[in-house]
Amino acid sequence: MTERKAEHADLKVLAKTFSLLASELEETLHSLNVCVFEPGAVVLKEGETGTSVYVALKGKFSVRKSRWIFSSKEVARLGPGDLFGEIGFLVPTTRSASIIAEGPCEAARIVLADFKELLARHCELQARIEEMARRRLYSLAASDQA
Repeated sequence: MTERKAEHADLKVLAKTFSLLASELEETLHSLNVCVFEPGAVVLKEGETGTSVYVALKGKFSVRKSRWIFSSKEVARLGPGDLFGEIGFLVPTTRSASIIAEGPCEAARIVLADFKELLARHCELQARIEEMARRRLYSLAASDQA
């Protein structure tokens, strides 16, 4: 993985994802970087403690849940504009799934302090993200039963 500074085009994707103005994000997300991943790279590992949330900018990401010691099952796919890594922020737990780059991918990385500030400024955004996290946790629990 390599990193680069976020550009205006990256902020436009984030603005659409969060339904906010790019200027509002620029004021809040002080440590915003873009991570560039090679195909097959592990972006997040199930069971680890989360320190950042991500927004997919380019490429496709596979969400994988462990099944047995050496196998996992794809439970979702993510693409540009999708947020991930938020569950560990909203619920005091470790990463609930692994995220794998399916090809060359880019994702904006938002450190938790900036994410907390963004949500504190925009209560409606926090409510939307909390609801999304609840749906994802329910979906992951259902995939464990299948």
